[in-house]
Amino acid sequence: MTDSDAPTRERSRLDELVDDILPGEWERLVRAYPVPALLVVAAGGYLLGRFKGAAVVAALSGVAAEQAARIGSDFLGGDSADRSRA
Repeated sequence: MTDSDAPTRERSRLDELVDDILPGEWERLVRAYPVPALLVVAAGGYLLGRFKGAAVVAALSGVAAEQAARIGSDFLGGDSADRSRA
């Protein structure tokens, strides 16, 4: 398994989680009732931010920093692990 398989694995885990939590036809429900679906998601996001905001921001900051480092490394044409050893 390569690193390129990681997003696919993550996506399938996320799909399985959503399918377990929500009814089988959740996509049809969202299309049929878009405003209530949006309100439910907004309320969930608000509650998540209200009670776990610091943890979410820390996690997103870590991901953003990792991506920025990867993009910078790709732009400069090298591996960041190689430069850290030098």
